[in-house]
Amino acid sequence: MKALAKSRKKNLKKFGLRFDEKTAFEVFSAVGEWWREKRGFYAKLVPPHLFYLPEELKDDAKRRCEWLFFMAIPMRGGINSDDAFRFMRELFSCYPEMFDPCLVQNKTAEELAEAVRDTASRVHNGGSKGAKKAGTMSFKLEEHMGAWIENAKRLVKFWRGDIRNVFKDVKDFEEAFARADYERSEAGFLGMRRKIFSLLTLWLQDFRDIHQFPMPLIVDFHTIRMLLQHRIALASYSRLGPNDTENPLRFRPESLWEYPAVRLKDKFVDTIIMWSQDFLKRKKLVPYDVAHGLWYLSRTLCASYQGNRSKDKRLEGRRTITEFLVDAEELARGIGWPKNYRDPCRFCPVERTCKVAIPSGPYFDWGVMAKAGRHVRYPFRQKRFEGVSWRTMPGSFRSSKHRHVVWTNVNGNGHERKEEISFQYDLGLSGGT
Repeated sequence: MKALAKSRKKNLKKFGLRFDEKTAFEVFSAVGEWWREKRGFYAKLVPPHLFYLPEELKDDAKRRCEWLFFMAIPMRGGINSDDAFRFMRELFSCYPEMFDPCLVQNKTAEELAEAVRDTASRVHNGGSKGAKKAGTMSFKLEEHMGAWIENAKRLVKFWRGDIRNVFKDVKDFEEAFARADYERSEAGFLGMRRKIFSLLTLWLQDFRDIHQFPMPLIVDFHTIRMLLQHRIALASYSRLGPNDTENPLRFRPESLWEYPAVRLKDKFVDTIIMWSQDFLKRKKLVPYDVAHGLWYLSRTLCASYQGNRSKDKRLEGRRTITEFLVDAEELARGIGWPKNYRDPCRFCPVERTCKVAIPSGPYFDWGVMAKAGRHVRYPFRQKRFEGVSWRTMPGSFRSSKHRHVVWTNVNGNGHERKEEISFQYDLGLSGGT
């Protein structure tokens, strides 16, 4: 614990990162409670790791753990988690041996890549985005297939083929990560940095496949956006400016240079992770509930807030790049709001503490959190009726991103059908995490 505190103080000094714990407790308590009780817009949401779980793994803990272990591999960068889970479920259906570490360790990278490409042709109706035609795994396909095999070998060699052995008798997340960190241990796993490993740990705890111990938040774009928007994480912003690149498709438009931004590095993310584990433990908050409450709030409501929108410039093919952000001062004057705007912020349980707008475009284009301006409350908001607030109404707002609420299932013939989802897996018992 002393080493953790020393490391945290060092990182805080280096990055100028401080935390407003009073606001953190207010926001974390609210979103955690709302998620746990499925209040308001949270009412019908099912986490992807529960929704996309293959049916045959529901009662098979060992195989489920194997699937989740390999499932963590593509969960990086700007990947859409629904796309990744849907793809990996189809991959398991077609090639279940890819999720058995004892079998995978004897495969070649090309054999795995061919299975991935075949799965992509099924999921994407005979085609796939990207030149590699590998769907979710297209980005750095060869690298990930190599890591897939190497991680299977290490799982068999050092952990008897069972990821649950990594967590045996650990007291907290950091102790478990020390065992899985390939930079500190030959028994560690390639690609498993703190963010990915914390995600895998959360899934395993939710299914009760490993014991409960103190966990951090899952620190991805959505969590960081929530921390910055509510000024929980008090970071040092600097002028965004031009980017140093020779690739014309990556040039940052001059229209964005003057915006203040935070550049995300591994140490920045690690600092938030280590602080959050300590904070959640001290305040006796449930990490599972807080993590999902923050993630869905950003992904559903914040993603649809007009101040977080951006205008893209079309590049070659289907690629785009952020060109303009929304002017917060115009919004404050009632200018720039779309006709029939749905005002997602009226459903937010913590709108009072939301201070700034953080659009997603600059993050996915350049890995930075750009501050577009102050958060502006929709000036034309209508009251529902006396005595009932918008935010307490379940199902009143639903993002099109929630494919595990209303989703499209594509079969091998390319025909589509929509399914209304109204169930919860009985495995998702979040209260004890």
